[in-house]
Amino acid sequence: MSKSSANIYLVAGATRGIGLALVAEIAEKEPSAVIYAGGRNPSGSSQLIELASKYRGRVELVKYVAADKAGNEAIAKEIGKKHGHIDTVIANAGISNPPGKVHETSVENYEEHFSVNVLGPIVLFQAFRDLLKASSLPRFIAVTSSIGSIGMMDMIPLDVSSYGTSKAALNWVVRKIHFENDWLIAYPQCPGPVDTDMAKAGRARDTTGSFAEVAKLLTLREPAEAASILVRIILESTREKDGGQFHNMEGGRYLW
Repeated sequence: MSKSSANIYLVAGATRGIGLALVAEIAEKEPSAVIYAGGRNPSGSSQLIELASKYRGRVELVKYVAADKAGNEAIAKEIGKKHGHIDTVIANAGISNPPGKVHETSVENYEEHFSVNVLGPIVLFQAFRDLLKASSLPRFIAVTSSIGSIGMMDMIPLDVSSYGTSKAALNWVVRKIHFENDWLIAYPQCPGPVDTDMAKAGRARDTTGSFAEVAKLLTLREPAEAASILVRIILESTREKDGGQFHNMEGGRYLW
């Protein structure tokens, strides 16, 4: 198919939280955009179904499983047939399972985090690289966390070793993608503290008290507010100004 003129998005991890809010924000702010909303069970999210109904033909639900090579390639093939390109891929899907220090976290826990939080975006980029290259303004954005900062580790004393390790690795991967693809805008973006189900679950499972202590210093944004800021940052981003940088929500940069 010939390349369409609409801005085409894929938001991975779109069934709840920040991902769901991103789909809603893009659909509202860009009347001509087409957003593919990916999740393990997209039809199980009533809010996502409502968005697809409200923006019929513009919000499309697709089954996305992190690090599933065949599944990711199938989504890319579908989008390629319909549009001939994709403009923005937002790798938002991620997990944060029970917290723990390095010595008390199982190897299996590390492996699960690495599979979803690192291999997931890698497989996603590999599947969509050709479609991104066909765009006139391609962007690959990975939603990360300041917890993945090695330089700020002493300032964020949360006992989430498997999650933090995976986000540090994700940051490296996306920065490497930036250097390897001189036609692409690619960077890791931290959404800051957001009141999502994942954040609530992390606080509920914490037995160390570290979450409660850090929470005293933070003001949580609602997902819709975070999504509004994120979309603005993404749309204003350029390779020269933003590519390969570790972004925060205030327009600054975090330490790697």
